[in-house]
Amino acid sequence: MISTHANRDHSHIHQRTDFHTAEHVNTGLHLQSTVGTLCALEFMKTRGVPNQVTERVLLQPQKCRLHG
Repeated sequence: MISTHANRDHSHIHQRTDFHTAEHVNTGLHLQSTVGTLCALEFMKTRGVPNQVTERVLLQPQKCRLHG
């Protein structure tokens, strides 16, 4: 039996649906580029951005998802 999962379109997987978090991440990245990583880290922490997201975007900003 062939799995139907292989034929599904997964292009939506990386689309952000939490727009408030996306806005906080974008602001955090702006803060990182203007006033530094520590300020961005504190901002994102106080806004409730999940730790794993904060770590990923601040340490690897080239891998960020685009929000627009």
